[in-house]
Amino acid sequence: MKKFLYCDSCFLITFYQDGCLGSLSQYKGQFFISKTQIEGELIKPSDLAIMVRKNITVIEEDRDDIKDKTNEFSLLYETLSIYDCLCMAYSILDGYCLITDDKALQKKCAIHGIEVKTSKEIIDEFLKGGVGYENMKK
Repeated sequence: MKKFLYCDSCFLITFYQDGCLGSLSQYKGQFFISKTQIEGELIKPSDLAIMVRKNITVIEEDRDDIKDKTNEFSLLYETLSIYDCLCMAYSILDGYCLITDDKALQKKCAIHGIEVKTSKEIIDEFLKGGVGYENMKK
């Protein structure tokens, strides 16, 4: 089973605001987010982090190899955020497919052979269930 790691918090925020975040719970063993990203980017509104933790598997990054690879990427790509570098490190070391709409990050991922899916591709593949995104909000 393929594992997906969220890089773009805006996708999750949109799903939260539209009341669709719960639809990810059926894929809990397949979708992941780092604890650092939750604590750094998903803290407001206060219940967003709770909803994300409930519906998406949270991974901890208290591993030396992850820290080293994250630092390596941050030195190599100063324009990327620490969250982007962390996600790339996880992908390289643990085989995640990254979910991002960020074109600059997608280009860096291509250089390293990291598979990427866009938010639209994730919606199309997993969440539509035969209905459009607007119908998911009902």
